[in-house]
Amino acid sequence: MPENKNEREEFKLFLSRKILSNETIKLYTLYYDKFIYLLKATEKDLDQEIANAFLDAYPHAISKAFLKNYSEFRDIPIKIPKRTGTKEQKEVENIPDDELERIRQKLYDHDIRYGLMFDLSENCALRRQEVINIKCPDISLKEIDGVDCMFIKLKKTKGNKQRSVFVLEKTALQIIKYIADQNLLKDDYLFKSNARQEKPIDKTMWNKAFTKASIEATGKKYHPHQLRHKRSLKWYEKGIDIVRIQQRLGHSNISTTRLYINPDKLTEMKKWSKESD
Repeated sequence: MPENKNEREEFKLFLSRKILSNETIKLYTLYYDKFIYLLKATEKDLDQEIANAFLDAYPHAISKAFLKNYSEFRDIPIKIPKRTGTKEQKEVENIPDDELERIRQKLYDHDIRYGLMFDLSENCALRRQEVINIKCPDISLKEIDGVDCMFIKLKKTKGNKQRSVFVLEKTALQIIKYIADQNLLKDDYLFKSNARQEKPIDKTMWNKAFTKASIEATGKKYHPHQLRHKRSLKWYEKGIDIVRIQQRLGHSNISTTRLYINPDKLTEMKKWSKESD
C-alpha cells in the first residue's frame, strides 16, 4: 500500500503537468479513489494481479487510461490488456456541406467565440481541447514568400505530443480582428470564459452550444468532434496522402487516422480508377 497521505494531490499534479483537461483529471481522480479502495480492501499494492482485478471490475477505457497513468506515476510497470471482441467500430456520420454552413452561421449568430471555435476546429481539424487551450502567445505570424502566415502552437492533449498548425487566411484575419476587438491581453486564453475570465470556455459549454446550433440549423444532433472527421475526409478526397493527414491530426497510430476517413463508395471508385490507369 502507498504510504504517502498526499499521494492523491500529487497524482492530480502529475496529471495536470501532462496538460490534461480538468474534466479528464476529475475522471482519473474518481478512478483513483476506486482503486485505492480496492488496495485497502485487499491489503495489497499495485501489481499486475491487482491491476487485472481492477480492470475486471471496471472494464472501461477510462479505467484503463487511469491505470496506465497511475502506473507511470508510481513507476511500476504493468500491462494494460488491449480491448478484445468483434464489436464493429461505429462510423462517424459525415455532416453534409450545406448543413455544416448552417451550423456555422448559427454559432456566429449566437457568439463570435463559438463561430471562431467552429472555424478552427473545421479548418485545422483540431481536437476540442486543443481549441479551448489556445492562448494568445500560442499564435504567431511568419512571413513566407512575402505573405504573413498564421501558425498556432497547440498544447499537448493526447499522446504527450506538441505540434503547430497553419491557419487559413480568412480565419486568420478573423482571429486578428477578434483579438483586437476583445482587447485580449498577452497571456489571455483566446476563448475566455464569461464567468471566469482567467479560464477558457469549458468543453461542456462548447459541446452544448454546438449541439444546440446543429439541432436548430438542421434538426439533427451533431458533435464538434465530427468537424475533425469532416476535414480529414476532405483532405483525403483531395488526394492528400494519409500519412500527411496522420501527421496533421497528431495521431501516433495511422490506424486511428483510417477510422477518421470514411469516404463514400463513389469517391473510392474514382481513386481506384486513377490508380489503375
